[in-house]
Amino acid sequence: MLKNYYLTKHFYYLASLFALLFVGAYAFEGIFNIIVLLLILSVLILIADGIHLKLVSSKIKVKRDVQEKLSLGDIQYINYHISNQNKQPYQFEIFDNLPIQFQFRSSVLESKIDGESTLIKKHAIVPTTRGLYKFVKTVLFVRRNFPSLVMYKTTFENSKDVKVYPSIIQMEKYELQVFSKSAALIGVRRTRKIGESDEFEHIRPYLYGDNIKSINWKATSRTSQLKVNQYQNTRSQNVYCIVDKGRSMKMPFFEMTLLDHSINSALILSNIILRKYDNVGLVTFSDRIGSLLASKSLSGQLEKISEHLYNQKTGFKESNFELLYYTIRQQISQRSILIFYTNFEHKVDMERNLPYLRLLARKHLLVVILFINTELFKATKMKCKTKSDIYLKTTAQTALKEKENIAYKLRINGIQTILTKPEDLNIDVINKYLEIKSKLMI
Repeated sequence: MLKNYYLTKHFYYLASLFALLFVGAYAFEGIFNIIVLLLILSVLILIADGIHLKLVSSKIKVKRDVQEKLSLGDIQYINYHISNQNKQPYQFEIFDNLPIQFQFRSSVLESKIDGESTLIKKHAIVPTTRGLYKFVKTVLFVRRNFPSLVMYKTTFENSKDVKVYPSIIQMEKYELQVFSKSAALIGVRRTRKIGESDEFEHIRPYLYGDNIKSINWKATSRTSQLKVNQYQNTRSQNVYCIVDKGRSMKMPFFEMTLLDHSINSALILSNIILRKYDNVGLVTFSDRIGSLLASKSLSGQLEKISEHLYNQKTGFKESNFELLYYTIRQQISQRSILIFYTNFEHKVDMERNLPYLRLLARKHLLVVILFINTELFKATKMKCKTKSDIYLKTTAQTALKEKENIAYKLRINGIQTILTKPEDLNIDVINKYLEIKSKLMI
């Protein structure tokens, strides 16, 4: 059918050339008939080219290969397998109907494939929102190697639904780095341990330099050899990641909202917590409670957290801190570490919710995470050339100073506070958790 044929740029070049030749025919007698013959020949070549491409296109196939689960905010690749069963080489161009979330409307790749061969090409994608991504048809345009006047379209039903989860790639990356000897290279700080370990592990023979207070005299009397109690860091502590889904978390950085940055960080931290043999749970809220997952250290806990984080929906309404406080008071009875992802842009917002944060900090170890606006931070470093630049820089400095005052006010009220940039969020939160473990703050 004619709707599958498309004219190439070479056709329009040739048409422009014929237009000039016909104009020139008025100045040069005797060439008009030659131009007409050339035009008829070109039309015949166009028709023959179209018929040929229709016949050979059935032997050129395209298959899209994409993972079942994609990671939020990470570079990943779609693989295109192109096979040519014809003996001649051809030029091709692929237009893929990518999910609407990517907002991508141009060709994904253009290349050449040899005869009787298979080619694999990659196209990079970066999902910036969670949810279901619908991949549908893949469109292939084929044309000859030499300047072709026409190309033929073939459509392949490569429909597939893919889920974009909180970043599994980053989770695995930080797990490898935190528990490796090179952890300091990515910014993980080794905090000096304060005090003695307090959870009994086993009894072992005394070694020179051991604390004499840990000698087990009963075991020593039975074996006639000094024995000491070996202790380890307290395990099975309860840690909850609390994620605010209110309007303060809608602000975008690096094409992702603060909410999605926090969701990625919550999954990464949950994995580290489980690797440290602690219990981890999840609470999400905005104007109402979204998810409440009790802290556990079972084998399937990380998958449950990942599913809960994937399914989070929000209208970015005003967050109800009072509801959060009463929910935690009723549902979390044991003293726990609360890692609270939220954001206050104005001091008034913080002071309105400070009473509930103080109540939480009385019963639990509360760590509040606030975000620095990186665009304002860049504005404070700019060189002023005009009055408007001066106003912008002054406003940015005032806003950042207010954010620092908010963090200071929380700290003097006994609330652990992290003030971080979105790109430094994961490292800063991991460092804070490791510091709490090392200093036995809970």
